[in-house]
Amino acid sequence: MSSPSAPSATLTGHLDACLVCRACETACPSGVPFGRIMEGAREVLAERSAEGRVKRAIRRFGLDTIAHRRRLALVTKLTDLAGRAGLTSLARRIGPRRLAWLSALAPRAEGAPFSLTEHDDADVALFAGCVMREAFGETERATVRVLERDGRRVTSPVEQLCCGALHAHAGDGEQARKLARLNIDAFAGSDLPVVVNAAGCGAHLKAYGDVLHEDPAWALRGRAFSARVRDATELVRPRPDRVSRKLRVVYQDACHLAHGQRIRAQPRALLRAIEGVTLAEIAEAERCCGSAGIYNLTQPAISRELQRQKIAAILAARPDVVVSANPGCILQIAAGLREAGSRVRVVHLMRFLDDPAAFA
Repeated sequence: MSSPSAPSATLTGHLDACLVCRACETACPSGVPFGRIMEGAREVLAERSAEGRVKRAIRRFGLDTIAHRRRLALVTKLTDLAGRAGLTSLARRIGPRRLAWLSALAPRAEGAPFSLTEHDDADVALFAGCVMREAFGETERATVRVLERDGRRVTSPVEQLCCGALHAHAGDGEQARKLARLNIDAFAGSDLPVVVNAAGCGAHLKAYGDVLHEDPAWALRGRAFSARVRDATELVRPRPDRVSRKLRVVYQDACHLAHGQRIRAQPRALLRAIEGVTLAEIAEAERCCGSAGIYNLTQPAISRELQRQKIAAILAARPDVVVSANPGCILQIAAGLREAGSRVRVVHLMRFLDDPAAFA
């Protein structure tokens, strides 16, 4: 039997150019799970692709870095140091176009990384993720504080790993399945809700049953785990906080929250409950900002154009603060606002809810 032929450049180009934002799922009356279909297609594409060894090695290194905490911690520390030393700003001004783009997206760490802590008397379990845990430590701690103010007791299983979403999007299905099994084991031993504060992670964790559906030993466990997963906005209750001066807030819909999880109303309700906050809606609010996992790295030209359109819509709303619920969106929008010369802050929803007065 002859081996399957390599896909044509045209087919590869079309599949790679898809954002997998899942907006088509929202619009589809038949409920076609396009995101899962595309992940399967990209896995087949990766198996048959004639991609060059250098490009494949770079992709492999990037995905391996995301999945290995110590390596990700080192990279995060280096990018943070580069930012504080002004090297990323220098690269944006005088570096090659590709380097300037990458430098603009480099995260600056929010204080120390988040430390996982287990509690026997907990009633919710926090999934800390990978980039969130290393670069958004203050957002993670804010999430815990917001949950605790609601009377929750939070545990963070120490054996948890990267959720595998980026691997699935990139066609590395085998590693995505491996990470799914390890995380299911890490959160085993209880039926506590698993709370997530990153939209992309949450959408993928809720799909573990689909990710492992062909594995007889793990399919049921995958579905049981997915049934426990909740976005933080599904658990947090609105609180009548207040800010010292009026704030116009733009809430940026992360695609994997709005389309992947169909969560739109809850974040807005949490923001509207704060006295002094005016929620300013933007044009085409559910259009992707161009981050889309690693899309802004693999398709920079399209990503930049989507970023430009999103930034134009945000600035037209004249916000004081932009709030989102996904790290990729936050980095993409913050970079776009800097490029436009705007000083508007971009923060995670949980960090804003933890202390809205800090942004007034």
